[in-house]
Amino acid sequence: MSAFRTPRHRLTWLIAALITTLIGIAIGITNGTSAFAAGSVSSVTFTGSTLVAKAPANWTVGFTTSNGQGSLAAGGTITATFDPAFTVTGGLSVTLGSTFVGCSATASGSSSGAITVVLTGNPCALAKATSASLTITGIVNPLPGSYANTTFSVATSSDTTAVSPSAGVTTAAGTATQFAFTQQPAGAVSGTAFTTQPKVAVQDAFGNTVTTDNTVVTLSITSGTPSAGGPGVLSGCTSVRSGGVSTFSGCKINTAGTSYRLHAAGTSLTSGDSAAFNVTSGPAAQLAFTTAPPAAGTAGSALPTFRVSVEDASGDPVTTGSGSTDIITLSIASGPPGGTFNGGTTSVSAVAGVATFSGVVFNTAGSYTLTASDATAGHTGFTTATSGAIVISPQGGSRLVFVQGPSSVFAGSTMSPAVTVQLQDSNGNAVSTSGVSVTLALSSGVVDGGASATTNSSGRATFSGVVINTAAVALTMTASSAGLTATAASAPFNVTVAVSNGAALTDAASDGGAGVKTVAYYYCTGYTGACTSASWTSIGSSTTAAGNYPVTWNAQPANGAYRLVVVGTDNVTNVSQPSQSIPVTVSN
Repeated sequence: MSAFRTPRHRLTWLIAALITTLIGIAIGITNGTSAFAAGSVSSVTFTGSTLVAKAPANWTVGFTTSNGQGSLAAGGTITATFDPAFTVTGGLSVTLGSTFVGCSATASGSSSGAITVVLTGNPCALAKATSASLTITGIVNPLPGSYANTTFSVATSSDTTAVSPSAGVTTAAGTATQFAFTQQPAGAVSGTAFTTQPKVAVQDAFGNTVTTDNTVVTLSITSGTPSAGGPGVLSGCTSVRSGGVSTFSGCKINTAGTSYRLHAAGTSLTSGDSAAFNVTSGPAAQLAFTTAPPAAGTAGSALPTFRVSVEDASGDPVTTGSGSTDIITLSIASGPPGGTFNGGTTSVSAVAGVATFSGVVFNTAGSYTLTASDATAGHTGFTTATSGAIVISPQGGSRLVFVQGPSSVFAGSTMSPAVTVQLQDSNGNAVSTSGVSVTLALSSGVVDGGASATTNSSGRATFSGVVINTAAVALTMTASSAGLTATAASAPFNVTVAVSNGAALTDAASDGGAGVKTVAYYYCTGYTGACTSASWTSIGSSTTAAGNYPVTWNAQPANGAYRLVVVGTDNVTNVSQPSQSIPVTVSN
């Protein structure tokens, strides 16, 4: 057995601004054929380079050997066991103090916290009754808390009992540096408070909550989120700060979207973002024009496609579930007289919450607004949607129509009210084109005055001087213009001769050579029909050729419609057929 040689030495601990603590730790030492007896170490110290929780630390183990037998040499082992809450990494290394003469060492660890140091070197010795130290690198401190001395121990391979230090270890948070979400937002429905509200902690660099720091934190939606949907507005958040944690309530986002994140920020600390979460739509409650009908269109032509979406109360589309396949119906909220749908489907089933309307046609020009309603049973109470104004313009002018047709008139007098003609498109809408020349024509005879006019800026031609000199009954009138469809024939009207009591009647009689002896005048009631001796009433007769056989009509019948005929007798008493009747109007 070799004798111990115990050098005198002093072990000096350099603090170097490290946060340290001393703990008692039991160390056992063995050396092959001779060893210190169990419990043969004393004055054990355990010093960490930092006591910040979850931080990597270098731990220095110090001890003093006794005056027992033997010394520690190559192959000897020292086992230091940490509380299982400490993390022993795979990058362990050990540095020996100066009293390990000629020694180096290797270190290995286990998940239980035991670290075995094996001495190497030749020669390698640690004399008895010697103060020694070794520093272990590759330890990560546990969460903040106090760890009892009994959870630490040191032994050598020859020790029968591991020795625990006289004091435990306490780790704590470091200096506040950042915000971090300790409870993530979840259960978000648009416009409704999250079912799981966020919590934000003030933490040090290693993620420990700094319980003494209650810095005010402000939440917002992280820039660039959501990845789809949105953008939304965060509102309703209030918080209570305690123990370094801000507990929020009432937070909500008004618009659905995918992968929202919340951003926590405050004075002098690094901001933090939450995990991604989705904001889903609420129950279907209303409709909205999400692709609006156009502001303008043309009569008879289909409008571009437009769409109506089923939404929740916050305006988010309801793409699945109840309401997403409802039947959506269009109606005219306002429009011109006679305006109606003239084409397209006005009742459509939504697909993924969207009803698509195409081919909608209006033939009547004017300004329209549309209302979209949900026609599905149980959903008819959903809030309807009303479109903006849709102004339907007429097509180009293609035809003429009477606005004011002709009326009965006395021969030679100006017709009143004035005849008016409107330029229209093929759907009957007034076309406001000026300068179109329009001409009037009769079913029989001619218009003797005022037969032509041009349209004004409203596309209307006004005939203010129509005169017809020839009496006739049941006439009709048309209006025409080059390149346009003429008006339909007007309602029948009469051109009559106006007579009153004492009217002078004449006739340019011709007897064909035998000589006219007498011209007799008769009247019948009404403008039309045969007027013969069976139905006529005599007015009088004349034998005076000079002045065309004049007769004065006295003792006229009651005011009204009549027709006159003339019968001539020649010098040999031949009687002519009654003349063509002339319509007259008695007015006294």
